[in-house]
Amino acid sequence: MEFQVRMVYEPEDIAALVKALDYRRQPDKNLRRATKIGYPVFGVLLIGTGLSVLAAMVTGGLFSIATLLITIASLLGGVALLRRADTRGMARRSWKKYPNKGLTLTYTFYKDHFEETDEVSGENRFQYVSITSVNEDENHFFLFTATNAGHMLRKDAFIQGDPAAFGKFIRIQAAVTVDPIE
Repeated sequence: MEFQVRMVYEPEDIAALVKALDYRRQPDKNLRRATKIGYPVFGVLLIGTGLSVLAAMVTGGLFSIATLLITIASLLGGVALLRRADTRGMARRSWKKYPNKGLTLTYTFYKDHFEETDEVSGENRFQYVSITSVNEDENHFFLFTATNAGHMLRKDAFIQGDPAAFGKFIRIQAAVTVDPIE
């Protein structure tokens, strides 16, 4: 055994995962910034457009199915953009839906594979070649596999091995780069 990590996920960990997934979707810093600004702006504009069309329909007494559908689409689209821009809200909602609160996860890393063990699903074994990318922030490593599964390791939860050495180990074993999350 090279490394072992034992942890129980906390809300901060899920928030870090949401940030990591957001980073993976848009690794370019300028694009992430434009999205952070653009989503709320266009969300408010869509809601404003929908409300003004609705007000015009009510005050003008003009009603048409097409106009009503456009109004509903504008309102729903605006709300969707505002919710998408709210990463803190997304982290809260993700934590609320997370089914394994309080569940202890253990990751054990060997020379040729790693294992994830918990009380619910038992032991799952993974080959390093299944890891397609690795991200790292100040407190976590995020291992993403070909099946789109993510494994999150908190750096303060290493019970065997050093997190600094783990970055080098996983880079070599999985033949991937460890990309920092900015």
